[in-house]
Amino acid sequence: MNRVRKNRRGFTLIEILIVVVILGILAAIVVPQFSNASQEATASSIRSQLQTIRGQIELFRVRNAGTLPTGFDDLIAPPDGQQPYLSQTPNLPAGFEWNWGDQEGTDIIETLWVSNENPPAPLTAEEIASW
Repeated sequence: MNRVRKNRRGFTLIEILIVVVILGILAAIVVPQFSNASQEATASSIRSQLQTIRGQIELFRVRNAGTLPTGFDDLIAPPDGQQPYLSQTPNLPAGFEWNWGDQEGTDIIETLWVSNENPPAPLTAEEIASW
């Protein structure tokens, strides 16, 4: 009983398919984490810019006897010829914009916030129930 052994070279189809499936599973786990990191970086960038602007608005208020700026123009080219508080309007990531607001319809700007042009659609009750 002499068995002849073939020289085995390469991988079988089953082995290759198993490797492809494992790689697909790993990719499905890792890709959403990169997406989440991108959103966190965007939010962090916006928070940082808001903190910088907040400090400059406070400095403007202190130097101008409690008067708040009416917009970025007052911070870039102060009305009294002071040094500029900002060199330019800060840039936001694509899809976001600056909003100045006031209370009671006055010229004094009391609120600055960032909004997204394309906010995500609100979740439906069915989507929440499916969690």
